[in-house]
Amino acid sequence: MDLTQDKADAKYLITGYTADCVMVNNEPHYKSLIIAPNTLISSWEVNDISQLNEKNLAQITRQQPEIVLIGTGQQLQLPDPKMIAYFAHHQIGLEAMNTQAACRTFGILAAEARKVMAGIIISND
Repeated sequence: MDLTQDKADAKYLITGYTADCVMVNNEPHYKSLIIAPNTLISSWEVNDISQLNEKNLAQITRQQPEIVLIGTGQQLQLPDPKMIAYFAHHQIGLEAMNTQAACRTFGILAAEARKVMAGIIISND
């Protein structure tokens, strides 16, 4: 699905997605990634929500966003309660949702100039 951005002063935008790919600035990404309006980490070593841990989430918390979206694939999967507590400890909001919803929500929040980051999990199965 292609996404249309209204007005976003962002360096990086999610411009589309499929089941196995996220388009960032019209470039396909076939591996999990972390995106913020001005940051792209295209080598996030998470292939399943069960792999979330403090080490691979530190790349996100270091940026101090106000909210983090986790795109969990085609189906919503909830993260381990320890990971929810990890974000709460850092005073960062966390929302897990399917990847389609995470991509759309990221675009909306980025257009509103919110401090948003998204961790999009793309399974390598």
